[in-house]
Amino acid sequence: GRLTLTSGKLYLCCRRDIHKLYPNKFVQMDDSRFRIFNTLYELPVLYILACLVDYFCNNPEYISISSSPRMRTGVKCGDLSMTFQSIYQDVMAATEAVHKRQGPLKRETVNNVSKYVARDERLPILLDRLRSQGAKVFLATNSDYTYTNAIMNYIFDFEPKPGEKKREWLSFFDYVVVDAKKPLFFTAGTILRQVNKETGELRIGTHTGPISSEHVYSGGSVDVFSDIMGTYGHEVLYVGDHIFGDILKSKKARGWRTFLVVPELTQELAVWTEKNDLFSKLEEFDIYIGELYKNLDSSSKVKPDIGKIQKAIRDVTHEMDMAYGMLGSLFRSGSRQTFFASQVMRYADLYGASFMNLIHYPLSYIFRAPAMLMPHESTVNHEGKMTADLRRMSLCNRSRTISEAEDEASGQPSPHRRPPLGRDNSVLRRHYAETPQQVTQVADDLLDEGLPVDGSTDLED
Repeated sequence: GRLTLTSGKLYLCCRRDIHKLYPNKFVQMDDSRFRIFNTLYELPVLYILACLVDYFCNNPEYISISSSPRMRTGVKCGDLSMTFQSIYQDVMAATEAVHKRQGPLKRETVNNVSKYVARDERLPILLDRLRSQGAKVFLATNSDYTYTNAIMNYIFDFEPKPGEKKREWLSFFDYVVVDAKKPLFFTAGTILRQVNKETGELRIGTHTGPISSEHVYSGGSVDVFSDIMGTYGHEVLYVGDHIFGDILKSKKARGWRTFLVVPELTQELAVWTEKNDLFSKLEEFDIYIGELYKNLDSSSKVKPDIGKIQKAIRDVTHEMDMAYGMLGSLFRSGSRQTFFASQVMRYADLYGASFMNLIHYPLSYIFRAPAMLMPHESTVNHEGKMTADLRRMSLCNRSRTISEAEDEASGQPSPHRRPPLGRDNSVLRRHYAETPQQVTQVADDLLDEGLPVDGSTDLED
């Protein structure tokens, strides 16, 4: 992708520094030199890496190690040398130690669960409504059962309604999977075992019997639970907060519908509404630049002076970015979309600050995004007409409209259609496909559940 913002240690790189490191300002994201951090979980890792690199690079006791004049690869102090890659590996190893099953992070969270875990009293209501409409609700988490049980007990710890008994959290789900090891869960999977809910231990061997909603399972794979639930990919709405481990993998491997939880979206919307006038200014500048070039073509010798406008664009862009924070918006870099935003648009069918937003919609609601015009569509309006010259310039006319098909059926020659080609005798029964007379798309939001998928229903009275 193309670089729009670069941070070096604990400062933001200027244009000169970026050009020195990346002359083309373009990097291959699949290169082993790069690791993509795009979740809240990874923010502490990023901060620790920035602090360590900043410390060693600015400490006079350490000298730089370089593999090329423009590529610094690490630091050295006497007999001790450290590459940036080894620093990264050490930080990741320390992170895994902190997050391990009996590690300090989980222990601290369980001991102070009200401090770290948000609870929403609407959650049981939403889950019950889903199940009352015939939906199967399942939980798949990478955490072990002991930790999951402690967190879920707190989340569902509400006083019951008068006359009702207090329910345990497992009663709100049809299936519960712990130690799922996502994203491996969406591909090969792991051994499926049953969990002892009293001790948290796993039963020996692989579970091969039927799956019961009264039990908790460890591991397994998406294939197993898809067969159990008897669902096709598009019938599942999967909610997750990890763009890669949850959303991208479930979408690419299974074709599931996806809901990405982006907690930062609350601040994004707040800044967007408060500072929307800045984005409007950027649009005005773009229009003004277009006006300057409007009556020019390839024969023009004069180059419009847009230096002041470009400076104004940079100033407004900086003001807008700083309204979001030091690194700018999660979704935009100036007027351009970020890499994270492009992933959200491609893999997330829905996204929001919380999936509790679903409680405000009927469960039969069809979510459809507004139509996004492509550049060639946005440059023309529907009031304009295609000129005869432009029609003649078409080198690849693929159109055969339904009106032309009706003219042909009635024996009326179409004024726009080319004359039929002369053909030799052929054994082929047809020389071209017939023009469809009804909708041929199979997008789920266009289908009527009352119609068979073969489209054989007669719609005429």
